[in-house]
Amino acid sequence: MSFSAAAADERVLDVAFSDDALSVSLRDGRVITVPLAWYPRLLNATPAQRKNWKIAGGSYGIHWPELDEDLSTEGLLRGAPAPGYRSNAGPGLSGREQLIVGLIVDGLSNKEIAAQLHISEQTVRAHIQRLFRKLGAASQLAMKQVTFRHEGSDPEPVKFRSGTRSLRRD
Repeated sequence: MSFSAAAADERVLDVAFSDDALSVSLRDGRVITVPLAWYPRLLNATPAQRKNWKIAGGSYGIHWPELDEDLSTEGLLRGAPAPGYRSNAGPGLSGREQLIVGLIVDGLSNKEIAAQLHISEQTVRAHIQRLFRKLGAASQLAMKQVTFRHEGSDPEPVKFRSGTRSLRRD
């Protein structure tokens, strides 16, 4: 018996916006949804400017001529925000939330976080869901990306029980 996997077709089919997200439909049926806050030019654009997009880069990119904004499906799939994007996440998080983010970055599972903090896994999940909303993240990987600086400068370190991590300070 043989099985054949559907080939991934990462070419752009359509683009849609909600109040706080950008969704890009791919030809293979997948939809990539990312926080609109990751792309300040799109966030601050008018609805008419957002609708004025063109498929670019051999169908692997999107171009907004009025905004001088270009996105690639590769970058969207990687969860890469616009260069220079900085989240205001650090100062807006409680000490407990900063601690949980630190433990996630350290690679701890929800069960391990619950054991370390002496709380239930259900409480950990509730904290993580609130963090997703606060940070505009759809996954723990995206949470890490919007919370930590990837540029060369060294932000002020924030102490967690599990070590020192550098939260964005904007």
